[in-house]
Amino acid sequence: MNVSLASAQEDFVRAQVAAGRYASASEVVREGLRLLEEAEHRRLVEKWLYNDVKDEELALLPEELRTRVKAYFRNLIEEGLRSAEEGGWIDGPKAMEKLRAELKAPPDS
Repeated sequence: MNVSLASAQEDFVRAQVAAGRYASASEVVREGLRLLEEAEHRRLVEKWLYNDVKDEELALLPEELRTRVKAYFRNLIEEGLRSAEEGGWIDGPKAMEKLRAELKAPPDS
């Protein structure tokens, strides 16, 4: 596969390799694509949370990620039910704030 880059992007790639951060231009491009893929996954998960995603979009998310998201919300619901049974309440805005922060946080490596 051949890819054309704007001159500024080409300069950036060369600078990354020259600085020793990457061994080759291919490594730089692969890292950029990995980051783009992560961003797309975050976008789809967020859309899944706030809107309804189409089955085709949901299929773009790795199964492991879908499983983690479902488990996370299942745990939140169970925690809320336990808290309600005990007479406590989970503050909705704080829960959503926490969720947004987690979605924006870089994934664990």
